[in-house]
This record gives sequence, structure tokens and C-alpha cells, in this order.
Amino acid sequence: MRSVAGMLMLGLALWGACRPAAPTTPAPPAAPSATAAEPGERPEPTEDPGNPGWTELAREEGIIVTSRPSEQSPLPIFRGVGVVDAPLLEVFAVVLDADRHHEWIFSCSASGLVAQNTEISAVVYNRTATPWPVPDRDVVLDSRVEVIDGEREIVVRFFATEHPQKPPEDGVVRMTYLRGHYHLWAEGEGRTRVEYQVDSDPGGRLPTWLATRGTREMPLESLKGLRAQVAKTRGTYEAQLEAIRRTVRMQ
Repeated sequence: MRSVAGMLMLGLALWGACRPAAPTTPAPPAAPSATAAEPGERPEPTEDPGNPGWTELAREEGIIVTSRPSEQSPLPIFRGVGVVDAPLLEVFAVVLDADRHHEWIFSCSASGLVAQNTEISAVVYNRTATPWPVPDRDVVLDSRVEVIDGEREIVVRFFATEHPQKPPEDGVVRMTYLRGHYHLWAEGEGRTRVEYQVDSDPGGRLPTWLATRGTREMPLESLKGLRAQVAKTRGTYEAQLEAIRRTVRMQ
């Protein structure tokens, strides 16, 4: 059975890959507007007035997806922001359960711990399924946790790396550039705001329609999936929560 520290880093990094951020910690984003689009509606991209340089791609079920050009990749940086109706550490516990990531992370088909470096850093592997005949993508990630305010604010930063225990596989495109973060804020009683942001180069040839879909669907569907998974598994992580609290309070 994996240690709590190992579960902590494995879960955090894998959620990120299935995608480091700016050195300064951003303020919590504004709450989504009550005028969200109807389910299934796809409004035309528009400039986000609250975040200059970011274009809004979707506003659905209280989740806002935005993007902006990347300096390192032909694909844009994407960001999804939404609220989960659960305390921060309950959301955290679901993120840590790597064995069940395939139940809720968009297009995640395989994941695993490669090496545990410290209590707050690890190397992990993730594979993302793509529609045939496009080859799957995979990535090895160095993932690190930053506890900003105990149980009220945590940031997970991750970036692509290499490791001898996980060489490239035939028929799978290895992603060599990926940087991102998950930012969690406790918001009011029993609510957690989650920001998921990724800048990556998928490598190889990628159809325009698939790249466009991924930029929108990866953050949107993963945050929807996280909400559903938290609700489905509520009450099943009590032992893990006590261990997580001890780990977080030590940082």
C-alpha cells in the first residue's frame, strides 16, 4: 500500500496531466456569472474583460474556460475555474486517489507513480487517450505541492520531465513540454474553488478539430467530473483525510 505522502503527490500530479506556473500566487478568480450558458451551448469565443489577454471559450454549469496564446506551444494555454460543493481537503482526497482517476479525468487512460522524491514532490506518469487514428499522448511529470494557507489554499505545480524508469513507448507520442498548476481555495462553508491551468505542446501532428476540442473540453469536463466524483465518494475517505491533514499542517 502506498504511503500517504506517495498518494498525495501521485494524485496531485496525475490530475494535472490527464495535463510550473507563474512564480507569484494569483488572487482567486471572480465567481462565475449567474448568466451561464445552457448545457450544450457553445458561445463564440470572446475577450474576457476581467482577464486581459484571455479569451472565454465556454461558460457552462458555473465553470468558466478561457485561453490565451502560448509562447512555447502552437496550442493556447487553457484555464478552467469552477466551484466544488465540498471542503478543500475532501476535494483534495479525491484528487489523491490515483486508482480512480480514470472515473472522472477527461480522456485519462493510464497513470502511475514513477518515483517519490520527498513528501511534497514526486515523478509521475500519465497517458491521454486520443481518437483513432491519432496516437495517444503521454508525459512524465515532476509535480510539487505548495501549501499556502493550511487547509484553505494549496497550489500544485507540475512540469514535464524525464525518468529512466519510464522511457517513451512505441506508438505513443511523448510530450516533452507541459507546465501547469491546480490552485484550490476554500470558499465559504463547504465549498472549494478550483483553477486548472495548462500550457503544453502535444507534439507530432494533431488535427485542428482535436486540438480545439481539447482546449475547451479538457478543463470543462475534468472539473465536471471532479464534482461528480466528490459527490459519489463522499464519506469514503475519512482515514485518508486525517493523514492528509497531518501532512498539510507540517508544510
